[in-house]
Amino acid sequence: MDRSGGFQSSTSSEFKTAAIFAALAGASYSILGVLQILVGIGMLNPNALISDPIGGIMLVVVALVYISGVRPLLGENREGYAYLAVGAILGGILFVLQLIILGTNALGWWLQLEDWSEWILLGDLTPALLLFIPVLPITISMHREKRGAKTQTDDEKGGVD
Repeated sequence: MDRSGGFQSSTSSEFKTAAIFAALAGASYSILGVLQILVGIGMLNPNALISDPIGGIMLVVVALVYISGVRPLLGENREGYAYLAVGAILGGILFVLQLIILGTNALGWWLQLEDWSEWILLGDLTPALLLFIPVLPITISMHREKRGAKTQTDDEKGGVD
C-alpha cells in the first residue's frame, strides 16, 4: 500500500456523500424555516404550516450551519464534518425543546385544563420535530463510518498521531 493507504477514491466519495447530505439537510431546514417565517408574518395561508416566525428563524440558522459545511466537504477538508455535527446538535436542541412543548401540552390536555381542552397532537408536529427524525440516523451512521475510518488509518500508521 502507498502512503495514502490506497483509500483515496473511497475518501473522496465519503466527502461527496457528506456534502450532499449537508446540502439536502440545509435545503430542507431552510425551505421549511422560510415557509414558517412567511406564515408567521401573514404572507402565506396560516393553515399551511405552524405560524411561528421565531421557530422559522431557528430553522434557518440550522440550515446555514449545514450549508456552510458543503464547501469544506467538497474540498475534502475534514473540518467540514464539524458543520455536520454542529447542525445535528442545534437540530437536536430544537427537537428536544419541541418535545418538551408537546409533552406539556399533552399533560394539560390529559389533566383536562381549560386552555388545552381542544388540543390535538397534529397541532404540535412542527418542522423542527419532523426534520430531525430523518437527519439523526444519517448523522449517526456518518459519524460511525468516520470513526471506523479513523481507527483503520491509525492502525495503518502504527497508532501514532
